[in-house]
Amino acid sequence: MTPMITEAIPIPSHPGSSRIWRALFVSGGLLYFVGAFFHPRGATMADMLVDPVWIPAHAAVFVGFSLVTVGLVYFRRSVPVSPTVKRWLLATIVLAVLQVIEMGLHTMAYVDAGALDPGAFHGGLSTPVLTTHIWLSTLAFTPFAVAFLGLIWTGTRERVLGSPWILWLGAIGAVAYGTVMWLVFIFRIDGAGILFPVAHLAVPLWFILAGVWPTRQPASVSFDVSTARGVRR
Repeated sequence: MTPMITEAIPIPSHPGSSRIWRALFVSGGLLYFVGAFFHPRGATMADMLVDPVWIPAHAAVFVGFSLVTVGLVYFRRSVPVSPTVKRWLLATIVLAVLQVIEMGLHTMAYVDAGALDPGAFHGGLSTPVLTTHIWLSTLAFTPFAVAFLGLIWTGTRERVLGSPWILWLGAIGAVAYGTVMWLVFIFRIDGAGILFPVAHLAVPLWFILAGVWPTRQPASVSFDVSTARGVRR
């Protein structure tokens, strides 16, 4: 009887696909970063909605986040990862799609500028796009941040995505991303608004660096070699 042998067989990723997800991470991260950097800095929501920079800045964030989401899809298709990383990756992709929808609403929220009272976050039913954006971001930011944090932690630990040198950057961005809407919109904590630029600059910067950072260990999977080679007992 031939003994069953199990060993790790490296499965190389496709070089072309690897270049695609890296290019999407870098280009999307750059657009996202630039859009966030030039975000209107008005004293109130009403001031920011009428700022001429609102549309181009948010459009850049929307397109940039869309690109990194597609990059995550390409990463999933081209890089063999463990079941743990795969679960966090799938959750991040699904929740990233929800973020893209939210950012689209965020970009279009300027249409409600005329119906918003000065000093208010939203006007309820009188500002339907803005109100939907505010509540959707409050509910969707935190799950995405948790999934993203799980992805970068496990991806770094298994050396298939990112690096310990940039993990801290993604972690800070994820924590800020997941807490800012609750602290600002729900609990109305003064000064918590600083977490907006922290989140929306640190996260895209992590994507840019992860797109160019070489992984140090080729991914591999384990399977029954006797089955793969047609060995019979």
